Amino acid sequence: MRGLIFILFFLGAATYGAGLTATLKPGVIKQGNSAELTVRCEGYELATVDPERTPAGMGFSFRGRAVRRTTVGGVDTVSVTFTYLVTPAKAGRHVVPAFTATLPNGDLLRSEPLALTVVDRDGGTVIGQKRTGFIKMQIGPSKIFLGEAFPVTMELYVERLLPSDLPVPQLTTPGFRFTRKRPEFFHTQRLENGTRYNVFVFNTGAVATKVGKRNIVFETDVTVRDSDDFFGKRKQIHVASDPVAMEVVPLPAEGRPANFSGAVGANLQFKAKASLAAVKTGDPLNLSIEISGRASLDQAAVPGPDEWEGFKLYPATSNTKYLDTRHLHAFKSFERIIVPLRPDITEVPKIEFVYFDTGTKKYVTRTAGPFPLRVTGPAIQIGAGDPPTLPNTQADPNLNAGKMESLRRAPGVLALAPAPLLTRPWFLAAQAAPLLAWLFLMGWRRRQIYLENHPDVARRIRVKKLTRETLRALRNAETQADPEAFHAGVQLILREHLGMAMDLPAEGIGREILEDEALPLSGENRAALERLHERNQLARFAHAQEPVNALLALKDLDRVTAALR
Repeated sequence: MRGLIFILFFLGAATYGAGLTATLKPGVIKQGNSAELTVRCEGYELATVDPERTPAGMGFSFRGRAVRRTTVGGVDTVSVTFTYLVTPAKAGRHVVPAFTATLPNGDLLRSEPLALTVVDRDGGTVIGQKRTGFIKMQIGPSKIFLGEAFPVTMELYVERLLPSDLPVPQLTTPGFRFTRKRPEFFHTQRLENGTRYNVFVFNTGAVATKVGKRNIVFETDVTVRDSDDFFGKRKQIHVASDPVAMEVVPLPAEGRPANFSGAVGANLQFKAKASLAAVKTGDPLNLSIEISGRASLDQAAVPGPDEWEGFKLYPATSNTKYLDTRHLHAFKSFERIIVPLRPDITEVPKIEFVYFDTGTKKYVTRTAGPFPLRVTGPAIQIGAGDPPTLPNTQADPNLNAGKMESLRRAPGVLALAPAPLLTRPWFLAAQAAPLLAWLFLMGWRRRQIYLENHPDVARRIRVKKLTRETLRALRNAETQADPEAFHAGVQLILREHLGMAMDLPAEGIGREILEDEALPLSGENRAALERLHERNQLARFAHAQEPVNALLALKDLDRVTAALR
């Protein structure tokens, strides 16, 4: 009995204790130097380990393998250590990929990815807390189901990014995929550790495709300038995010229907309808199916069985549309042609759609149909895999035979050849179009470069345009009839002018600005600003229903903005 307990304990300890652990020393190195990576396996004497991927611009040099055997309490244990030198080719924030190994029983061991910071020779990538570029990210819940879609927000911070090179940070962790490969983004500027960065915010989503615990990492290469001069030296840096731990759990086996579609989402809607209620045997009718809701439906299969008794089914076509910018809410439609083969058919069978609801954590079945159907005509016998012949819509090639005979015998008067293009004035004038387009683009590009080098001028132009458009709306009778909307437009113009006058972001302008003694306003102008703020507070928080005195408000607004210019 003691021998059996000892054997079970030994096997359990060997299996449970098996794992890969990776360590990296040091975490910050200079460009051209190397860091030592140690991958340690407990419980099994492995022959080798392999990285999940080979990053571009990162070299791995194998240094050796060491085996250590110990005996604790009469139980033999073994550990294997693999040592590598990691040498990145570029400065920046790098991610050393995870390493994997396959055990004799088929189980897969995996280490966690590690972050490595490389300082360039000039110290331009990391100086204390200053970094040329990095990535921040915000993701959905840390524990999700397999196949569940979740939101992802990537913030790319770059100090001097070239406007022509805006890469999308890539999700390098296996087991996840983007819902939208080229997501929408917006640009802003933020102050981080005393450095003003250009920040590009990408909003997208991702879907978990593998079960397990792993770290999510985003990284990319960007081209930057070494100074504010547009013609300054360019260099490429690698930026990466800090790893964020996520756990992907499998879908429960308990209660899973046999016809589960594989779709995972929340409160999905399901509809279906048949195009006709009466047909003849052999005539096609169209079956339309719609699925919508919060889920990734791009890989969802058509609901229902592949064969129906008494029908011939043709392959379905599908179309997927997205209802939000992150592609987390989808609408997928299927169109399928079905052909009844017997006159005793009285209905199109019901269709079931089964999905896993992440909100209730249960499998949900949606049903559509059956649909009444009247079929007339004789029964059609077809062999397996032999579809019924649909009506022939191709034209008979013999219908046009002989129609050209009369033209061949009497072709008529031949037309005169047109004048060459080189003798036509409009053709010569058209040759100047590329030159004019080039001159226009050159002027536009020089203007863009000037605005990039003079952000204060660019801001003045933007604020002037915003003020002109907002004032046009404020003079509209419909806007003046809505006090809250009217005062919101007034506050928008005020924040932009105050921010430009004090060299502050417009988003941070609040009540405390009115009390700032450095505000360049006289007593009358400051009183006008105070009146505008009080009217806005009444409209937003007190919900005052009194009509807007647009003439007085616009007069105060004009007084304040003129004083801030």
